[in-house]
Amino acid sequence: MDIVKLIGEAAESCIENKNIFLVDVNVKGNAGHQKVLVFIDGDESFGIDECSAISHRLGDILEEKQWITENYTIEVSSPGVDKPLKFPRQYPKHIGRDLEVVMKDKAKLVGRLAGVDAENIIIIPAGGKQKKNEKDAQVKLAFSEIEKAKVLVRL
Repeated sequence: MDIVKLIGEAAESCIENKNIFLVDVNVKGNAGHQKVLVFIDGDESFGIDECSAISHRLGDILEEKQWITENYTIEVSSPGVDKPLKFPRQYPKHIGRDLEVVMKDKAKLVGRLAGVDAENIIIIPAGGKQKKNEKDAQVKLAFSEIEKAKVLVRL
């Protein structure tokens, strides 16, 4: 079985807080020293204590299973703003923020996230014509048609 998949399953089992979920796992480096990167996100904010607890529990599993026999380090963190949103569950906490959305047909849309439901996001496009009613400017995008979406950070 794929080491990344094994570590991902183990990492999911280490998450005790139901408001936190696994986003991604990467294993980087060479055989002499590998780095296990575990990215988690939450429905609400979480702190370094959660990351540390997950890292310790995952480290215990990796030691027991010996999936990595060489030196390695584990880093557990949030994905950061440079990573695309991967799951519908990640969108609600970004309502009111600007997103760059690339659709599967390669169309690109930049705008403010106005809402989320089970199957769609609602965007108010940036730089478009002013509408009397903000609802007239809203665009509904299905999750199934989104290739990637990133939160834009404005300085």
